[in-house]
Amino acid sequence: MYKNLENYMKRLRMESKVEENRRKLPIISPDIVQTADFIFSKKLTHNGDSGKLLLAQKKTNRLERYLVKHAYTDCACNEYVYTKLAQAMDYCMPDAVLFELSNNEKRPYFKTEYIIGLRYLNVLKAFPSYEEIRSQATNWTHYFSFYGLYGMTGENDGIELLLAEDNKIYRVDTTDAFPINNYHLYTAGINREINGINPYIVTKRQLLSNNFDNVLSKSCCDFLLSQCLKEDKNSLYYFLEPFSRIQEIRVDYIEDFLNTLCHFYPDYIGDYLKRYISALQKQCAAYLKEKQ
Repeated sequence: MYKNLENYMKRLRMESKVEENRRKLPIISPDIVQTADFIFSKKLTHNGDSGKLLLAQKKTNRLERYLVKHAYTDCACNEYVYTKLAQAMDYCMPDAVLFELSNNEKRPYFKTEYIIGLRYLNVLKAFPSYEEIRSQATNWTHYFSFYGLYGMTGENDGIELLLAEDNKIYRVDTTDAFPINNYHLYTAGINREINGINPYIVTKRQLLSNNFDNVLSKSCCDFLLSQCLKEDKNSLYYFLEPFSRIQEIRVDYIEDFLNTLCHFYPDYIGDYLKRYISALQKQCAAYLKEKQ
């Protein structure tokens, strides 16, 4: 019965999104790929907060591989946005793609239609210590910058870093960022009345009524900064670096990746995130001025 409910909600979301996309020009983005072009494997054993992962291999190039998250409605949204922001700031994260369910896709792998693929990394060390990072990673200063990013984006899960074969550290597993989650997104895309309530309208009103005055938690950032300074007394500059770099991200770049995201999610989710990021940039500027 539960599985039938999941499929029913998935179908309602997809039908509403098709209707919303009819009013838009077709989208072309290198970040959107088709499930039909990939082979998916269930061999991975990870079953954490993101649910069971899949391994995707491109049919025409088996070396192009992605770790795939699909079990919850917020993974694709939050990890895609986090990746695009972090990469614009020149921090290492695996490239992210959004999988579109191809016509006649019958494979029962995907719990939701919100599917993200994160480029597969050949890992030298999972959960490396600071000492290992300091001695091996060419981008070791990003260790502290990742803590700055962690604080500014409101994450509540632990920070997960990997040391890859290219001798760089990468930030991974960022679903628990931004104040938007599976609770909001599970029904947010259903634009029809159910028992007298339209979930699309209710969630849109709830999210867009936010005044965005306190998207940055200064107390959380202060705590993380104090922890970094205990680790290395010279870490202040590196911790504050992303607070400066986020201000340099162009509006057109943000609009572009949010437009890609809203090929899958309701358009107002993009409106919400645009306002959120704009407010975050301003509050990061104020925090940076205070700490320098």
